[in-house]
Amino acid sequence: MDRTYKGLFAGTISAIIMNSINLTFFYVFNLTEIRFIDWTGLVMLGRIPDNTFEIVYILIIQIFWTGSLGIFFCLLIPHLSSQGNIVKGGLYAFLLTFIFRSVVILYDIAPLNNISTTTSLINVTSAFLWGLILALILQRLEHKKE
Repeated sequence: MDRTYKGLFAGTISAIIMNSINLTFFYVFNLTEIRFIDWTGLVMLGRIPDNTFEIVYILIIQIFWTGSLGIFFCLLIPHLSSQGNIVKGGLYAFLLTFIFRSVVILYDIAPLNNISTTTSLINVTSAFLWGLILALILQRLEHKKE
């Protein structure tokens, strides 16, 4: 498996876990105001998805988009030292979160621009976990070939 497929695979599996956490905090615990699929819905539909078909469609796109972000991390790894890649995965995810939030604030994209501290904390934490899991899966895939 080449680096592109490894990154996509690891990013997609990590995205499924990240979205599961995000949707659990949204639907079960009612602790967040925004789902990750709301971000993708605004990009793909121009609005937040509001029916089952749209939610499933956008969730699939969101998972593959986030999976694609795993490709970039996987391609970046050979250019970094081999130590601490798991922490680097978390930091990569944090950097992406910061960039995406910055775009939302700079362009004043409602309803993503004004969220609670709890929503921010849960989103940053679940994105950071995405990065950690991404790096863990990639590490496993690298060791598998040896």
